[in-house]
Amino acid sequence: MNIKDKVAIVTGAGRGIGKHTALELAAQGCSVLLVSRTVSQLEQTVDEIKSFDGNAVSLSIDLAKQASVQAVIDAAMSHFGGIDILINNAAVLIPSDIEDVTEEEWDKVMDINLKAPFFLSQKALPVMRQRGGGYIINISSTAALTVPPHNVTYGISKKAIIGMSEALYEKAKKYNVKVSVIYPGMTDTEMLRSFNPPVPPEKWMKTEDIVGCIKFLLLQSDRVVVKDIVPWSTKHDQI
Repeated sequence: MNIKDKVAIVTGAGRGIGKHTALELAAQGCSVLLVSRTVSQLEQTVDEIKSFDGNAVSLSIDLAKQASVQAVIDAAMSHFGGIDILINNAAVLIPSDIEDVTEEEWDKVMDINLKAPFFLSQKALPVMRQRGGGYIINISSTAALTVPPHNVTYGISKKAIIGMSEALYEKAKKYNVKVSVIYPGMTDTEMLRSFNPPVPPEKWMKTEDIVGCIKFLLLQSDRVVVKDIVPWSTKHDQI
């Protein structure tokens, strides 16, 4: 896929994997809509993109609210006239044991990690279809491969992303829209640091490692779709 002059939406774009994905896509010639809740982080990232003459706008919005999904689509259409790439990256992590999860925690995690990607994909798909193709990349986690009981809501939400992506792939392929899932292992982000995992930071991957996976997927020829990528640190062999 030639991504120059394509329109991309990146959620969770204020920091971490989302921010560095937005920077890389803009550097490759994409027009990028950055979506997140924190205005200051979004503005900083847009300023970085504009510093190298990249094209980007931001939308500060809470994806947990259903109306926000349509607002994202409308913003992309208003600013750039279409959607070619959707990176569903935004996520929240609330560590909680399976015996202690509250309904409020469950809803918050599922709204951001599952419901928002589902309805963003649903609404982006017909736009991509009209444009003759596109690419949806969903960021899951190795927590989906073996759901940890001490972090159960996050793991379940990321496992559900797999099923969502399978169904989306089967529907979208007839429209020349690719769908892939990336399952990052422990990656150095603010979210992971707030979780305080037992694995030391020197064994974590960097955000640019995951961005490299995204770029690899997007730059494959139109004949090829790589459906799943599981990047894992060479310094840490336990999922």
